[in-house]
Amino acid sequence: MVADGGRAGNVAAVAGRGAPGAGCRPARRSGTIAAAMKQDVNLAICGHAWHGKSTLIGKTAVELGMVGRRRLQHFEELARQGRDPSLIFALMVFRQKDVTHRMDEAARGITVLPSFVRFEFERHRVTVIDTPGQETYTNNRFAGMFSADCALLVVDVKEGVEKVTEQALRVLRGYEIPLRGVAITKMDRVNYAQQAFEECVELVRLALRSYDLPDEEVVFIPTSAYAPGRPLLEPGVGLTARSRRLDWYDGPTFHDFMAGLDLRVIRPESPLRIVIHSADIHEQVPGVGTAFTGLVESGTVRRDDMLIFEPSSRELGEPLTASVRSLELTRGHLATPGIGIEQAHPRQLIGVALRQISTRASLRELWKGHGTVAGHQDEPPSVASELEVEAAFFDHDLQVHPGQHLTLHVHMDRVSVEILSLDPGPVGATPAARGRKERDKGDVTLVPGQWVKMALRAVRPVAIEEASRLAPLSKVVFRLDNRPIGIGRCVRILRR
Repeated sequence: MVADGGRAGNVAAVAGRGAPGAGCRPARRSGTIAAAMKQDVNLAICGHAWHGKSTLIGKTAVELGMVGRRRLQHFEELARQGRDPSLIFALMVFRQKDVTHRMDEAARGITVLPSFVRFEFERHRVTVIDTPGQETYTNNRFAGMFSADCALLVVDVKEGVEKVTEQALRVLRGYEIPLRGVAITKMDRVNYAQQAFEECVELVRLALRSYDLPDEEVVFIPTSAYAPGRPLLEPGVGLTARSRRLDWYDGPTFHDFMAGLDLRVIRPESPLRIVIHSADIHEQVPGVGTAFTGLVESGTVRRDDMLIFEPSSRELGEPLTASVRSLELTRGHLATPGIGIEQAHPRQLIGVALRQISTRASLRELWKGHGTVAGHQDEPPSVASELEVEAAFFDHDLQVHPGQHLTLHVHMDRVSVEILSLDPGPVGATPAARGRKERDKGDVTLVPGQWVKMALRAVRPVAIEEASRLAPLSKVVFRLDNRPIGIGRCVRILRR
């Protein structure tokens, strides 16, 4: 496991991060300063499709009074018209709400893009990031999970650990995101039986250990957000209050679990890096102009700061710059207000409004499909077209070779890379001790967990940092087809 500078040791900052929204307006001084000083935690909800991630979040929001009566009446009407009641609460969380559009995620009942819901507590906020469970949307799942400070895994009590469940565990391992809890869902399907819960818990523990993920302090929560035959708005089981159906369980509810998240670290003294969400770029917002949602990974950004964007500047052949007009702890996809702030700190999820943009080209088009990183002009983000990585792979008898192409995920970006050379010797050993095992041709069969050095060439420039300089933005996950196969870190930029 990559040891230095990971989220396992730098889990969260003490300043707020809200959930994405379109607009960023200047800070309102009254009533927002205290709110902005709250601690924020980004919690990724991940797991296999149809295990109930979005339903869990949506039903919890309903029980906490976060959804207006008029909207609830709309969804009750959908249920009367034949819409699957088990999906009604998931619809509240999805970004797109038009259930009549065939390609809309709400119409299909699946999460396509990560959605964000902000839960308020007395001393902190929890921004829940609902990540896609369909294997088709692997890229979006990676992007959603990268923004997290910690994670909750969702597992259907009858289906257990499935393909995307394991893929999510691999991403958690690669990005070093601590798993804090597991929600065992759909307990109604096993009549709330303790034995079925415990059997599922043991299967999950085995999966965690197989990826060297600690399970001693992971909280397992039995839940049932909705069961066939129950009234639509009847409180769920294990969500916000204890239930007699789970009289054998004495642990926290899902709401209690979020209320207990308290992640604090010392902010690193590093150059500013804002990782931009390519799905949340908005142009010509009335009264705002151009705005984007981004994650402050390191450093501090203030109003009127001049930013430079990479790898866009490298690809354009000239600096792409803009000034910060305003900052906001952004709103979620449920109706939660944004909070104006004067400056933003590491691990905050913010909205940034821009002015004095150095290009007339559409930023949405420039940044689409790219992992764009912003920094200050005097310390711009690093860019690589060739890089050296230390990597380890998960699968038995995996064969890799120079000339092979893999997909490399780093922060919000993914890019195809070609293996230029491969050294299966011990990482950190001298060339003599490794016996100069670098291979210029032929397959190399790797043992799971074996660390190797690889030189890679990307098909386009990618914003990435060396581990010795800024470890969180050096971490990578390798993918073959839709399957995460390995993890690693950039140790040296070979060609910029």
